[in-house]
Amino acid sequence: MWELIKKDICDSWKAVVFVAAVLLILVKAFGAACISQLMVGLPCPACGMTRAALLFLSGHWKESLQMQPLFFALLVGAVLLIIFRYVLKKDTAWMKYYAIIMLAAAIILYVYRMVRYFPHTPPMTYRKENLLYSLLQICRALW
Repeated sequence: MWELIKKDICDSWKAVVFVAAVLLILVKAFGAACISQLMVGLPCPACGMTRAALLFLSGHWKESLQMQPLFFALLVGAVLLIIFRYVLKKDTAWMKYYAIIMLAAAIILYVYRMVRYFPHTPPMTYRKENLLYSLLQICRALW
């Protein structure tokens, strides 16, 4: 088991460090990690996932579920992946189907939340401080 974990870490540490660095830079420089909100001001299908994780880890499970219901499905998928890959040492090719189902669920939930909660309920809020809005303001000022 430990050999497989070590191999996976060796194979993916650069990607993990890169993603963590980008997220850290985005949060420190712009106050948000969501590229969709930073670029166009609109929430993405995964908006609220980080806040849901933090709420979950602090014991606020109900609030976590309200913030991003798919966090729990993602958590279950991660636990299943760990069990199948490292404990049972079974093939995890089935995870691609789980990922497809999660993607479809995220899109359906996103549409529902945009219709029901946008723009007044976090995390489905509009971020006025976005790149597109800033560029439009510059264009208006120039013309």
